Amino acid sequence: MKWTVLIIALMMLLCTNAFGQMNPYSSSTTGGAPTPSTPSSAESLGLQVPTDVTTSQQAPSAQESTQTLMSASQDAAYASAPAESRAIAANPVYNKMIVPTGGYAPNSLYISYAPRTVASCNLYANLPLWMKTTGTGNIWFYEWYPSGMLDTNYAGNVYYPGWYKRWFFADTPGWHILQYYCNGWSNYAYIYVSGPGGYWVNPHPSQNPVPYPYPYWDSQITYTYPPTGHTYYSYQWTTSQGN
Repeated sequence: MKWTVLIIALMMLLCTNAFGQMNPYSSSTTGGAPTPSTPSSAESLGLQVPTDVTTSQQAPSAQESTQTLMSASQDAAYASAPAESRAIAANPVYNKMIVPTGGYAPNSLYISYAPRTVASCNLYANLPLWMKTTGTGNIWFYEWYPSGMLDTNYAGNVYYPGWYKRWFFADTPGWHILQYYCNGWSNYAYIYVSGPGGYWVNPHPSQNPVPYPYPYWDSQITYTYPPTGHTYYSYQWTTSQGN
């Protein structure tokens, strides 16, 4: 009888640890941001890595690169689908509306173009994000890294409901989960970032305090790594602590 009880207790402990490891994502926020619900992993949702991988050719304009949030329109969000992705744009697999616990998300978040919510890209690629808000107020943007770390950013204040745009930068291989808050939560958006050369990489890499090294460019570029607030420079780089 004692052995039976011990075996049952051990099985319960193992099950508890397994369930704890299925959702490693942090919900700790900074700066007074609302606390989000813990998202489900892409693996637990059965999401497959999309076959149409976005390269690093897209990039924000010089004006957009200085802004965290830009006004947009529904026409622009839907029209931004590349010609070769028109068929994929209608694929329900990539347009899943995955919402937080409770089943209600008044705001919408799309990747690359509306109504897409699951996408993939290469390391160092830029992807436009389209946000449809139903209310006004402060916008807080959330990004869960493959390690489970949560990066929270204040994106600005909107005075009118409508469409807005910002940019995603693929700085770490693996699944990234995105969401925002503006007087209510948005759906989750999932982006899989492929490693150097487009090859598959471990979707749960160990936490690295610095981003992956940049490939060579003719001119020096800079990038502020959100989780640490450090500024990095291509090849010959130094670091400076952010605010």
